[in-house]
Amino acid sequence: MLKSIRKHLSLLNRILKYAVSFAALFYIGYRIVTISFSAIDIYTFLNPVSFLLIVICSFGNWTFEILKWKIVIQTFAPISFKKAAYQTLVAFTYGLITPFNSGNYLKKILFYPKKNSKQIVFLNLSKGVYQMLTTLLFGSWGVYKLIEKIDTRAFNQKTFLIATALVGIVVGFIFRKKIIQHIKSIPINVHIQLFVFSVIKFIFFSFLLMVLLHQSTLNTTELYAGICAVYLLSSLLPILNILDFAIKGSVALFVLNPIGYSQASILIAYFILWICNHAAPAITGSLLQFYTSKEN
Repeated sequence: MLKSIRKHLSLLNRILKYAVSFAALFYIGYRIVTISFSAIDIYTFLNPVSFLLIVICSFGNWTFEILKWKIVIQTFAPISFKKAAYQTLVAFTYGLITPFNSGNYLKKILFYPKKNSKQIVFLNLSKGVYQMLTTLLFGSWGVYKLIEKIDTRAFNQKTFLIATALVGIVVGFIFRKKIIQHIKSIPINVHIQLFVFSVIKFIFFSFLLMVLLHQSTLNTTELYAGICAVYLLSSLLPILNILDFAIKGSVALFVLNPIGYSQASILIAYFILWICNHAAPAITGSLLQFYTSKEN
């Protein structure tokens, strides 16, 4: 009986891997063939130096995302960088096609014994909170710097923002004891590393857009402030991962267009950004799902 159950679970797991991989690859392919600009537009938008810098920034961004996962997991179990990379990329693929990144959390839970489920959820959440804190710090500066130039339609989600804040406060109050307990369970040096790695990851991520949108005739400080503002404003909206390109691209139009960037340049830049930080990792995660070893 037990052997039969295990056999069926193994089959279901295999089917899920194929389904997730197919869904992720289908969405990526659909997004690429339905874009409003051509491959020639993208080619003329880039040059060899920009392309190299984009690859370096994208690699740096994901390296520090993996390192963040590695250091939080090491609070209760040893893990290699290779294994952390495997878990991060595969979980990202699941998160891409599920509402509000829920697949990311569920997949990471499945990598570990059931007794660690709550701990995994909190550690993954802690990692995200530090990234959000970093975005808040840089983004607040960006909004302050450009407050008079940003299209006011970028702030048209007041009701959602108030409701989200209230829900966050209520949930935080109800679970305050458990939250404080979990925070104390993480060593102070891990908290510091998470914050430092989040800042470095943000710099890599934002510099990638700096490379894509840099124009010698426009103010570099204003551009960076605009990029930081876009990340903050878009992170406050209810975004599904599969709509990330559309939502962030739309917010970017409200923020960057008033300071001198054309709509075409913004959309192409955000499409390339989406390829680097969503499509490429999701494709890699889809392929890694079928790689099995004793370590993984």
